[in-house]
Order: sequence, then C-alpha cells, then structure tokens
Amino acid sequence: MMKKVDGDSSLNKGSPSSSLDSGRSSIYNSSSLSMSCVPSRRQQIVNLAAEARLMKSPPPGVRPYVRSKMPRLRWTPDLHHCFVHAVERLGGEDRATPKMVLQIMDVKGLTISHVKSHLQMYRSMKHEQMIQGNI
Repeated sequence: MMKKVDGDSSLNKGSPSSSLDSGRSSIYNSSSLSMSCVPSRRQQIVNLAAEARLMKSPPPGVRPYVRSKMPRLRWTPDLHHCFVHAVERLGGEDRATPKMVLQIMDVKGLTISHVKSHLQMYRSMKHEQMIQGNI
C-alpha cells in the first residue's frame, strides 16, 4: 500500500501526479477510500430482483419461473437400469422414443417429461463417450 508523502513539495514538482496530490488525499491512501454511492452492476441486478419479487412480476423481458406441481424425480440405479433395458429393447438410444420407453418401463408416477429429459441426457452422454473413444 502506498501512502502520500508529506514534506518536500519539490520532489513532486516534476511528476504528473503532483497536481492531483495538492490539497487532496492520495487515491492510494487506504483512509481515503470510501464506498461509492453508485451501486455495482451486481448490486443493481440484486436490487432489480428484489423489486421484482416485491411486485410479483419479473423484470421486463424475463419470463417468470413456474414451478412444477410434480415432485422432482430421483433416478435411482434400479430405475436407470430399467430405463437402459427399455432403450436397448427399442434398438438403442437413437431409435428409442420417450413414449415407447415410458410404455416399456411401466413405472407408476413416471411421466413422459421425466423420460424425455433422461433420454436426452443419456443420448448426450453416449455421444460424448463415442467421441472420446474415437480420439
């Protein structure tokens, strides 16, 4: 940390900062640093979000989040094994459709949305494995 040097002003005459130092605290002096009155960009976003929650409407251009009434599904190892078995019976991840996988699995409480997202993740994982295997 640099501090303003008091004393001989002839030391500062040739430096470009000498005109800035005269009569003011140095910007490097920690005691002169203070919080700005202007909020940071992050704080502005936080403030907008807080205002939006109070108004019960999102900021302009932002779609409101609508939480599903269905509880989140946990894909257990047994449930995933059943899923993989259904996908293999249908000819692999590229030929399997969410509707057919759902019918073959026949699990109570499982919806097509659950299967769609899991199949999408499963396909991307398989394709990534193929790419890494070919390198």
